[in-house]
Amino acid sequence: MNKFILSRKIKMWKRITSLCVSLLFCTSMVFAQQSITVTGTVTDNSGSLPGVNVTVKGTATGVVTDVNGKYQITVPDSDAVISFSFVGYQTTEALVGARRIIDIVLTEDAQQIEEVVVTAMGIKKDRKALGYAVQDIKAGELMKNKSANILNSLSGKIAGVNITQTSGGAGAGANIILRGGTSLERDNQPLFVVDGIIYDNSTSINGNSGFDGAQSTNSTYSNRVMDINPEDIENMTVLKGPAASALYGSRAAAGVIVITTKKGSEGTVQVNVSSKFISQWVNRLPEQQNQFKRGRYDSSGSLYEGDATTTMGSWGAAFKNTDKIYDNLGSFYKPSNVWDNSMNISGGTQNTTYYFSASNYKQTGVVPESDYEKTTFRFNGEQKLGKLTVGTNVAYSVANQNSSLTSGGLYNSNGEGAIQGALIWPRDLDMKRWLNDDGSKYRLFPSELIQNDFDNPYWVLNKMPRTDKTNRLTGSIRASLEITDWWNVIYTAGIDRYDQFTSRFSAPQSGISLMYQKGLLAENDRKFEYLSSNFMTTFHKQVSAFDFNLLLGTLAESTEINYDGRRAWNFVIPGFYTVTNVDKTDLTIAQSKTQKPKKEW
Repeated sequence: MNKFILSRKIKMWKRITSLCVSLLFCTSMVFAQQSITVTGTVTDNSGSLPGVNVTVKGTATGVVTDVNGKYQITVPDSDAVISFSFVGYQTTEALVGARRIIDIVLTEDAQQIEEVVVTAMGIKKDRKALGYAVQDIKAGELMKNKSANILNSLSGKIAGVNITQTSGGAGAGANIILRGGTSLERDNQPLFVVDGIIYDNSTSINGNSGFDGAQSTNSTYSNRVMDINPEDIENMTVLKGPAASALYGSRAAAGVIVITTKKGSEGTVQVNVSSKFISQWVNRLPEQQNQFKRGRYDSSGSLYEGDATTTMGSWGAAFKNTDKIYDNLGSFYKPSNVWDNSMNISGGTQNTTYYFSASNYKQTGVVPESDYEKTTFRFNGEQKLGKLTVGTNVAYSVANQNSSLTSGGLYNSNGEGAIQGALIWPRDLDMKRWLNDDGSKYRLFPSELIQNDFDNPYWVLNKMPRTDKTNRLTGSIRASLEITDWWNVIYTAGIDRYDQFTSRFSAPQSGISLMYQKGLLAENDRKFEYLSSNFMTTFHKQVSAFDFNLLLGTLAESTEINYDGRRAWNFVIPGFYTVTNVDKTDLTIAQSKTQKPKKEW
C-alpha cells in the first residue's frame, strides 16, 4: 500500500515538473517575441529635422519625426534595422542591437540637390545636361534679406543680374535686367513663370502726360511680381539667354525667371507662424546752405527778397544771428514702420499633399501720407491616383498703395513733386505752413496767378493724392500620367488675371492749369487676363551610355488687356469729386483693348 502511494506521488511530481518546464518554455518564447520600442532625435548640421521618414527595413512599419526631430518606433527584435530618409539628404541605416535610444545626424546629399533643376515649361533636367547658363536660389537664401518685392531679394545673389529699385517709397517696384539690355524698343526685363504659368510683371504707369498729367517718373509705382508672397517661394531659377528660353519664344529673349512655390510633404502636419516688425528712417540728408535767404537779383543788380520776389532760389540777403533757420528737409521725412505677418499649414500622406498660406504686409513710407498694404492667400495641393497625378495651385492677393507726386510735377503745372519741392524749399520759410487758419491754401506768391503757384510739398501730399488697388487671381491645374517609366504625358491649364484701379486727384487752388481750378480727377482701370492650355508628352530612354530625350507638345494661349480712363473737372457740387458730378463737356474718356490669341506646336 505504501509503495503504491509513493509510486503515485512520484508520477504526479513528474507531471508537475513537466508542466512547470512547459510553462517556463512558453514564457520564454513570449519574452523572446516581445517587441522593442526605440526613440531618438534626427538632426543635421543646422539643428533638428522634422518630417524625416523613419522605417523598419523590410517591413511596412514607419513613422515621421515631429517638429523637434523626435521619433518613436516599435521594432520586432534587436536584429531590426531602422532606415532614416529625407529629401536632399543621404539615407542612413542603424542596427538596433542593445540600443533603445538612437540619435541620427543626416548628411546633405549635395549631388542630389545640385543635379536637377527646373527649366522651361516646368521640365526637370540634369544641370550637367544643359547647354546654357542656369542659376537657382533656394527659399532660405531668399529669406535672408526678405523684402516685399522678391526682386530685391535677388540682389547680389545671381551673377549677371542687375536689379534697380525705382525708389525707396512704400510699395516701390524694381527693374531686373539679365546680362544687360538686348533691345532699344521694348522692355528688357525677363519673362516670369510661376508654377508653369506665365506671370505678368508690368510696372503700370497709370495714365499718360497728355491725358491726366501722369508722367513715368513723378510717383511711386509697383511692379506686379510684388503680388507674390515671398514666404511661398520654394525656389527661383534664372534662365539666361535665348537658348534657355526657346520654348517661350521671342518674348523671353531677355531671359526667364522660373518661380516654384512650396508644396506639402508626407508626414506630420506642420504649422508655421511668423510675425516681424521693422522700423526704417532716413539717416542721411543732402547738405543745405544756411547762409542766404530766399531772393534774387535783377539785371540791374537790384535785390528782391521776401514777399517782393517770386523765386524759390536762395540768392537773397545773408542770414543774421537773430534770424531763424528752418530744418524743413529734416522734419519732412518720418520713420517708416513695417508689420509683416504670415502663416502656413502643410502636410499630407503618401498620395495626398497640401499647402495653405496667408500673409499680410503693411508699410508706412518715410514720405508722409504714403503707405502700402498687401494681403495674400495661396493653396497648393496634389493627389496621386495610381499612375495619374493631379495638382492645383491657386493664389489670390489684394494690394493697396497710397502715394503722391514725388518728382517732376504734373503736366501743364508750375510746381514740382513733394520730394523735389522739399529739397529746394528756402530755409527762411517754414515749410509746415501750407494752410491758412481758415483751411484755405497758404500762398507764397499772392501777387502771382494761382495756376503759377509753386505748391508746398505738404499741399502736394495731402491735396494731390494717388491711390492704387490691385486684385489678382492666379491658378493652374496640372495632370500628369506616367504611362511607362520612360513615357510621360502632361496637361496644364492656367490663368493669370488682375484688375487694377487707380485715381489721381488735384484739389482746387492747386498750381495747375486754370481750367482745372475747381479740381481735377483722373481715374484709370486696367484689366489683364492671360489664359493658357498646354499639352506635352516627354520620352526619356537610356540605352547603354546614351540618353535619348524627346519633347512634343502644343500650347494655346490668349492675352486680353482692357483699359478705361476717365478725366473730369469743373465739378458742379463743390467737394463732391466724381465723374458723375460734371457736365459732359468737362469729361474725357479714353478706352483701349488689346487681344493676343496664340497657338503653337
